[in-house]
Amino acid sequence: MASSPTISVIDDGSHQMASLTAHRPLWASHGAGGSILSWIQHCLNRPTQGVAVSGQEDVLEPSGSISPVGVMVSARWMEPDPAFLPGFGEHVISEDGVLLAVHADEEILQAWSNGDVSRVQNSTTPKVVTARTLDAPWNLLDLLHHALGRRIENMTSTAVPSGVHVLGDAPVRLEAGAKVDPGVVLDAEAGGIWIEANARVRPGAVLVGPVHVGPDSIIREQAVVRGSDIGPTCRVAGETNNSILQGWCNRAHEGHVGDSVLGVWSNLGAGTTISNLLNSYEEVSVRMTPGGSRRRTNRLFVGAFVGDFVRTAIGTKISTGTVIGTGAMLAEESTITGAVPSFAWWTPSGRRTWRFDKFVTSLQTVMARRGQVPSPEMLQRLRDAFTNLDTP
Repeated sequence: MASSPTISVIDDGSHQMASLTAHRPLWASHGAGGSILSWIQHCLNRPTQGVAVSGQEDVLEPSGSISPVGVMVSARWMEPDPAFLPGFGEHVISEDGVLLAVHADEEILQAWSNGDVSRVQNSTTPKVVTARTLDAPWNLLDLLHHALGRRIENMTSTAVPSGVHVLGDAPVRLEAGAKVDPGVVLDAEAGGIWIEANARVRPGAVLVGPVHVGPDSIIREQAVVRGSDIGPTCRVAGETNNSILQGWCNRAHEGHVGDSVLGVWSNLGAGTTISNLLNSYEEVSVRMTPGGSRRRTNRLFVGAFVGDFVRTAIGTKISTGTVIGTGAMLAEESTITGAVPSFAWWTPSGRRTWRFDKFVTSLQTVMARRGQVPSPEMLQRLRDAFTNLDTP
């Protein structure tokens, strides 16, 4: 793979991921046993680099530069196939009109990066394929279901420490520095389990595969994690089912998270519970923005889509299909439903908006606990988002 030309992976902003991609490109999101960028590399067996359009750069990781001549693939392509990659002068497009890939010179690749999809399509020959694409937040759950087990199924198992109970025959892989304590159950009957470097699984925890635990994350005592992708440096307790935790999530207490996506640096207070099934057992619809219309998900199980830097108080209840914007602080006694605006400050005494200076001070304190400092780029992006708020 190292000798193959690098493929650029682009987030052109044509999806509707709401706050989940407000501060990073889609390819930086987790959900496939690591980032979408790493999943595309896995599928294509080629080195990849992420490219973001202006204003959508990753505030946590740098983006790559565009190659003079090469292949550029959309981060929305759920399962890119090497057999469908375009030849030079071609572009690949899905049957429903999503631009998936192009092979061209730097000028055309730059046009896509600048958002000029029409020029890309008019300058190259189309190649239409049947493909699933990432458009809305719940599609990340579709990707999780489709990709996580496949990502792990061909890995080589490693030895596990004495006192750890392994069930099933799917791969169980512990990377260097990973620590799994006695009394842990690794259930690989339905899918493999991959625990990355310096992660730790504490006594009594149960992991039901397929499960990926990112580097430096901690699965706490008695936690149950099923079918989930845990990003780097997370703290996980309680019950986590079929969910994606982006990096630096803190849900270190009891509670339930099911069929949900949690943004980076989100912090769920003790007992926070996210419902993922309507009592009527009907399809879940989601309101993406406050006051917006509802969208069908074609899913029976949908939890919540929680933006970056969100915090909930102890005992917070979050209803099925809730969307929570960047930086919201939720401490209401009633159940949180619908779409919560970014930088909301909701308490029993009323609903208002954070003061931005207070938000920044609080964020700096939170990140300092993990030895991190918000970058100037991150703070500027957050300031821009705050300045452009549509206050309800």
